[in-house]
Amino acid sequence: MEKQELVGKLLEMMAKDERPDSIEFGTPSKGGAVKIYGDFRDAEAFKKIVDNAMIVRSYAAKKLEEVKV
Repeated sequence: MEKQELVGKLLEMMAKDERPDSIEFGTPSKGGAVKIYGDFRDAEAFKKIVDNAMIVRSYAAKKLEEVKV
């Protein structure tokens, strides 16, 4: 594959938006806001992304409390 062909393929892959939709919850001053990107047409996959985001948000909140102490 030539260099131009590789660059074209890379640009094509970058342009493809696999997570066109988003949802946001929380507030910055009360534990942090989280914006999650996904595809609403695939609800089960989006739910998994939300579940993972909740786990990470909880972890981040705990770490923040450790720093405050």
